[in-house]
Amino acid sequence: MSQSRILVLTLVIGADYKKKLAKALESKRAYCARHGYEYIQAEEEYWDRTRPIAWSKVKAWKKYAAMKDKYDYIWISDADVYITNLDIKLENHVLPLLPDNKDLLLTYDSCQNVNSGNMILRTGDWAVDFCQRVWDQTEFIYHIWWENAAICHLMATNPSDMLRIECTMEAYRFNAYLQGVKGARLWQPGDLLIHFAGVYDAAKMADLMDAIDRGETPRLSMF
Repeated sequence: MSQSRILVLTLVIGADYKKKLAKALESKRAYCARHGYEYIQAEEEYWDRTRPIAWSKVKAWKKYAAMKDKYDYIWISDADVYITNLDIKLENHVLPLLPDNKDLLLTYDSCQNVNSGNMILRTGDWAVDFCQRVWDQTEFIYHIWWENAAICHLMATNPSDMLRIECTMEAYRFNAYLQGVKGARLWQPGDLLIHFAGVYDAAKMADLMDAIDRGETPRLSMF
């Protein structure tokens, strides 16, 4: 069986933000080099200044979702994601969670919310259409969850979309947090990655990455 053609796609905008998250961004480059995946770092060329920056991710999603002839899967991963285990392959650890009859893999995160910070998207017509419809949910432009709120709305109101979407409870596989509800499985050494969801200070993210590199297992409060 031939190897899956995988693109790892991240949007990052702003010189200072890029500088403070340099370790996270470099971890993705190294990860892709290790496993033969393509890494694309989308930047200011996708910035739609009429909306909060997070929305510009959707423009990049749609562009690459149409490239079925080049990619089988896109791992859409936010800039605030740090790869902590370069040895774990998506084909073994994550892709088996996406059934053959579905096109999008999301997680219920450790805070018990659907989270789009790390997603696996199967390229093709449905993916392109879904990205466009996420963009079209203008009532969520200034929602605190931005495009994530639009995705949740489509999931709640379109049964046909839910037929295409798989939501796993095993968030630690590819969307692990440092915080969560009591009893939630949080990031542990050896896991694939940490997503610094809920940490809005890039300098604090940099400090947390340094702590992890020192062998620490930091935890954050939800409140």
